[in-house]
Amino acid sequence: VYAKELNDYIVENKFDGVICSHLYCMEAMTAIRKKLNPDIPCYGIITDYTLIPFTSDTKLDGYFIPHEELRKEAIKKGLPKDGIYAYGIPVNQKFNERIPKIQAREALGLPKDKKILLLMFGSVGCGKIIKVCNNIVKDLNEDCVAYVIVGNNEKLKETLDKKFEGKRIRTVAYTEDVNVYMNAADVLISKAGGLSSTEAAVANIPLVHLKSIPGCETKNARFFASKGMSLATKKPKAAVSFAKELIYDEARTQRMCAAQREIINANATRDIVDTIMQKIARE
Repeated sequence: VYAKELNDYIVENKFDGVICSHLYCMEAMTAIRKKLNPDIPCYGIITDYTLIPFTSDTKLDGYFIPHEELRKEAIKKGLPKDGIYAYGIPVNQKFNERIPKIQAREALGLPKDKKILLLMFGSVGCGKIIKVCNNIVKDLNEDCVAYVIVGNNEKLKETLDKKFEGKRIRTVAYTEDVNVYMNAADVLISKAGGLSSTEAAVANIPLVHLKSIPGCETKNARFFASKGMSLATKKPKAAVSFAKELIYDEARTQRMCAAQREIINANATRDIVDTIMQKIARE
């Protein structure tokens, strides 16, 4: 519907190429390349550890997938064999920065003498978050404190602050320092988003996936768990139990972090940009 306006913007600004990190963008660019501007170079980035339905409807010059093991699925679902690059999911460079745990806690004003559990749930329902927090208060030792990143959800922050006042549950409003919190924490419980999971793996934090949204997130959690990069469950109580295991089992957390370093390309952003720039320069 908005292909003409988007193409006008591309032409007027003399862009040399387009990178799409979402299906909607890929669909729009496919329409442009079919009808308006067939020569504009365009590449798609797949940001889940599976293919979103309808990706095969798009016709771009190339696609960057999260891992080599997803190549077969990508080809089966219609992506061109010679246009698939298994470079990983790009994340902000700051997730590559290693901040010593004590230093990260000092920067954020977090306790240095506690075990810290970080919670990031995105769009997960409030009811599930409350269940997780209830189990943290009930099942984790007194030396554990949980920090819930609620973003801009003021209602959720108010609910949690009121319900868990004085009970080792802390809320964090919108912050640009998620990477610092990951460096400060001992374990992360998170929804299984493709980008957020990759950020956690690049930051190299022990990870528990609490699955909620069927589809892509199920595949993401399954991929991470199968590679030893996370523990995954659908149940809040089990998620807290897994977190407890990781907090107090150093050997297990070391194995998980080692798997993350081995399997996830922390430099995917650089590799993707370098490849696209080289291809555009040759065209």
